[in-house]
This record gives sequence, structure tokens and C-alpha cells, in this order.
Amino acid sequence: MQRSNITRAHASLEMALWQVEADTVTSSDLYARLRSVGLAPEIAIRLKELAAVTKKIGDKLVSLGKIILIKLMNFIEQHPNLAAGVALGAALSLLTASIPILGPILAPVVAVVGIAVFAIVGHHLDKNDGQQTQQIPEAMELAQDAVEIARIFFQLFIDTIQAIAGELSDQRG
Repeated sequence: MQRSNITRAHASLEMALWQVEADTVTSSDLYARLRSVGLAPEIAIRLKELAAVTKKIGDKLVSLGKIILIKLMNFIEQHPNLAAGVALGAALSLLTASIPILGPILAPVVAVVGIAVFAIVGHHLDKNDGQQTQQIPEAMELAQDAVEIARIFFQLFIDTIQAIAGELSDQRG
């Protein structure tokens, strides 16, 4: 995985920019954005509650929940088919769980397989600008897509944590 080394100054700048963005977004705006991507009202309300989470870093109060939600929404908007694939896999798991007797046993397997398969298909569609291809991807290409999904998704969190850690070390130093 590609490692991004950011300086303390860059981390402080990133945190300041993220905080400014978080300050300009209201909880109602976040709720509307969550609903616009198709989330159920119950899920959107639960995620909106995350927006209230703050953390004191040094002498600054950081809207950590809002920052995470904004970054997550940006990711979903940049990768809509991937997000839809994950949602479809999760829905399939919930449907499987409702099957009497075998459902609770099969649901975890269906969740892992369904989310992985539909996420890869969604990512493949995102890479090809939504154009379906007639060829079935080879196993190696599917593995590369899975690694690419993980890299893209986790790079967002790595950058966020590095920026926060840089900000914390600035406050201590």
C-alpha cells in the first residue's frame, strides 16, 4: 500500500480546512445529503447523530463526527456504484437472515460474499464510467479490484488519522 508522509504543517492545514468545512455544514445539511444517496431515514438519523461527536485536541474543539461523515459522503459520491454494491450485498444478507431456521446461519456468509462481490462489481462499473463490459473479469483482475477498493477506502482514513496525529503532536511539542 502506498504510504503518504505528511508534515506537521500539512497535517495542521488539513485539520484546519476540514474543521472549516465541518463548521459550514449543518446537521440538517448532512441529513439531506445522507438521504439524497438513498439511505433509509432511520440510518440517516443514526449517522446524523455521529455529527455531534467532538474531540478537544490541544486548545481546539474538533468536530470529529462531522469530519468523518463529510469524508464518508465524499467517498460515496465519488464511488456511487461501489457504495450501491455494498448496500446491495448488505440488503441480500438482511433478506437471508429473515429465512426461518437457516437464515441466521447463512446470513454472515452471505454478508461477506455478497458485499465483497457486489462491491467489486460496483467498483468495476465506477472504473469504466458506468459502462458494462461483456467480458467476465479474470480472477486476477477481481483480486486487483479488491485491493484497489481497500487502498482507496483506507487511504481516506489513513490520511485523516495522520492529520489528527500530526495535530496532536503539534499540540504536545
